[in-house]
Parts: sequence; structure tokens; C-alpha cells
Amino acid sequence: MNYIGMDIHKRFTFAVVKDPDGNKISEDKFDNSKENFEKFLQPFRSEETKIVMESTGVWEYIYEILDSMHYEVKLANPVRTKAIAYAKVKTDSVDASTLADLLRANLVAESYIPPKKIRTLRELTRLRKMATKQRTQTENRLHALLTRKGIIIPNRTLCNKSVKFLKEFQDSMIQEFLEVIEFQRQRESQIKKKVEEASLTNKEAEILMSFPGIGAIRAMELIAEIGEIGRFPTTEKLCSYAGLVPSIKQSGTSLRLGGLIRQASRTLKHVFVQIAWCIVRQKESNSLQEFYKKLAKKKGKQKAICATARKICCVVHAMLRKGEEYRIHDPMIA
Repeated sequence: MNYIGMDIHKRFTFAVVKDPDGNKISEDKFDNSKENFEKFLQPFRSEETKIVMESTGVWEYIYEILDSMHYEVKLANPVRTKAIAYAKVKTDSVDASTLADLLRANLVAESYIPPKKIRTLRELTRLRKMATKQRTQTENRLHALLTRKGIIIPNRTLCNKSVKFLKEFQDSMIQEFLEVIEFQRQRESQIKKKVEEASLTNKEAEILMSFPGIGAIRAMELIAEIGEIGRFPTTEKLCSYAGLVPSIKQSGTSLRLGGLIRQASRTLKHVFVQIAWCIVRQKESNSLQEFYKKLAKKKGKQKAICATARKICCVVHAMLRKGEEYRIHDPMIA
């Protein structure tokens, strides 16, 4: 068996090959292209070779190259791969060699590699979120411009009435902002439509949308960020991944609970919190709303909404694991 550690960069890769005894067989530095990877890996058969590389910003397309060549590839979590992070001598060769040794000893702290379908969906949902953020930023800049010019619009938001009011002004900068905002809204609407269309043929989305407060967009965001629910055997695992559990500091008989853990999926946490806000603001009273109000009086709104989001996370885990739609009298919420 051959073990290959790859230190990947934007434009090039440094690879080290070792045998089961840790002896270095080969090493090379080459530009990132399918031809170069094929040339380097030619002496090493796929069924007798394992490869590990760190999870960086360029890992995906390199992984797809190696996967198409039928090599077994592991993705190392850079935060947990402390053997490299704490090395006194840190070079590409040392990093690749250390990765190969960790792989050889079966000590690689792996990162999850979502299937191609999930990766594509994740790109789409994150693109929609980015489009919304950019449109909001442009609108905020327009509000700042109007404040400097002493212009007060009919409504606080840029609704159709406010836009119609601003179009009457003979101000080139205001008109430029309005044109940009109109384009951004159209683009955001197009991306949103694609996400909604994808939800129509997704069984998991259908299950999630049975929960009050989860629409097509939120359902697809949950599916994209969670990935395969089978990798979370318990609700605690999913809540931890979403950053909805407190940090723990324990020493001997001393046990202290801190704030919510930070090494988590911020995007997934944001989705659960948004769903929680949607539910607690509903006009009709519900068990989650009552739970939030009761806890908010004791702990404050921020802690209460995070606790509510955790309850929702537990229900979502149960729905996806069982493949069942939401039941109103779910004991996990009551």
C-alpha cells in the first residue's frame, strides 16, 4: 500500500509518497492540472494507493480529478491537524510528508466530503444568500445617500411606493442606485426561483416543509448544509455541528459551561436561528413561541432564540432520520 500526502495550493501541489514503513518513495512539485496529476500518479495503482490532502479553498476540483481516477481520497481538517499547525519547521515538503505519515497511521482528522449533488446545491443556496446580502448593502448605501441629501422617503423600506417616489428626483446618483438595485432584485429573484424549483423534486425538502416556519428556501438550505443526515447518529451531533451547544471546560471535579461553540457551521446556525425567529413571531400561539417567551424573561432574547433554534434542530434531525413529516404533537417540542 502507498500513502500520498498532498500539500495543495492555488496553482501547484507538493506531493510525497511513502510505503507502509514510512520510507519516502517519491516526491514532486507540479502545477495543478489533470495531466500533471495523472503523470505523477501513473506508477501508483489506485487500488493500492491512499491519498490525503488538507481542506483548503481549492480542494474540490482537485478532489474531483483524483476521484475520476478512482483513487481513495481523504480530506484532512486543517484545524484538527495540529501536527502540521504546530510544526517548528514548516515547508511544503514537511507538510506533505506529515500528512502521509498521519494517513499511514490512520490518524487523519477527516473533513466531510459531500456528494456532488449536495455540493452543487450548496453553491446555489450560498449564491442566493450572497445576492441578498449584496442587494441589502446597496440599499443601505442608498439610504445613507438620501440621509446626506435630506430626502425622506414615504416608507422606511425601499418598497414600490418609495422607489416610485425616488424616480421623480432629477439626481443622477439616486437613479444609478435605483438601476443597480433593480438589477440585483431581478438576479436574486432568478436564483431564488432555481432553488424553489429544485425543492419540488426533493423528498427531504417535502418532509422539512411540513414543519411550520420552513419554506422551500430554508428547506433547501438545511439540506445543502447538513448533507447526508446519516453522518449525524444523534441529535447532539447535529446540534454541535450547527453550533447550538455550549462549550464545556472540565478539569477534575470542576465543570463550567461557556458560550456556544465557535467551531461549527455558521451558515447552518444562521438558518436555524432564522427559522426560530419566524416561528416565535407568528400570530398564532405555538409551543415553541411559549417556550421562547418563558425563557426570554429569565435568560434574555438572545439565549432564548438560540435555545429555540436547538429544539428545531432536534426536530429536523428526527424528521430526516425517520423520513417522516412533522407531527403537531411531537414530544420533542411540547
